[in-house]
Amino acid sequence: MRGLLAVMIVALWIGGLMMMGRRNANTSEAQLLAEVALRLQPATFYYIVERDGQQIGAASSSIDTSTKVLLSEEYFVGDYPAPGGKPPERTSTRWQTQLTRAFRLATFTIDAARQTRPFSVHASVAEDTSLFIAGVKSKRPQARYTFAPPLFTPSLAPVAFMLGGSHDIGRKKTMSVFDPTTRTVIRPELVIRAESLFTVVDSAAFDKSGSWAPAHRDTVRAWRIEGAPHGLTAWVDAEGRVVTAKAGNLSATRTAFEIAFKNQKLK
Repeated sequence: MRGLLAVMIVALWIGGLMMMGRRNANTSEAQLLAEVALRLQPATFYYIVERDGQQIGAASSSIDTSTKVLLSEEYFVGDYPAPGGKPPERTSTRWQTQLTRAFRLATFTIDAARQTRPFSVHASVAEDTSLFIAGVKSKRPQARYTFAPPLFTPSLAPVAFMLGGSHDIGRKKTMSVFDPTTRTVIRPELVIRAESLFTVVDSAAFDKSGSWAPAHRDTVRAWRIEGAPHGLTAWVDAEGRVVTAKAGNLSATRTAFEIAFKNQKLK
């Protein structure tokens, strides 16, 4: 009798797992993104931006939540490389994105301030499949693109990717992403290639020379994501937030605010 009862319990347990697996397999994209939004934790991270190993600027990346919308903001300030071998220009760029509570992109604005070729881009999503782009301080005409939903910005694509599935090596997903360099919607295939532990600086203090130096470090588990445009390779944490990234001779590394922004008195 006890043996029969044990068999029944195991059978029910296996049946429950199968039903749960079937339910998860049938989860729609909209349900998946809604779950991503629920798991997303508000946070701001800071980065040293380097070119060939020398700091040229600083960046920040923040995600905040409210009862009605999700807000994402990326900010960069520094001496950005100019094309054609010209001297670097002091540049500040701010990218603000608004999403619905279901993690659907609604609007975004990009503002780049520099001495030559400043520009602003304003974009909005209509009917979840159409992106309307209006350029300000730019010679480019307005544009409209139809895309396969959902659409993400470059910083939010890995967030949806990492929070929307397992972290298994080899997992891949094709996503619609707005490329600011071409002002078009592209379809890169993101792939998890490796997993590792990183030590990051999370606080700073003055050292004897009067500069900001690491005061405390923490370990962060990260996964290497490949497949992004322009040869970008990024290590991201479990929530898809960048730990370190590299594209060509440019790199960004997570650190404390003071080390990123104050040592070079970037404004």
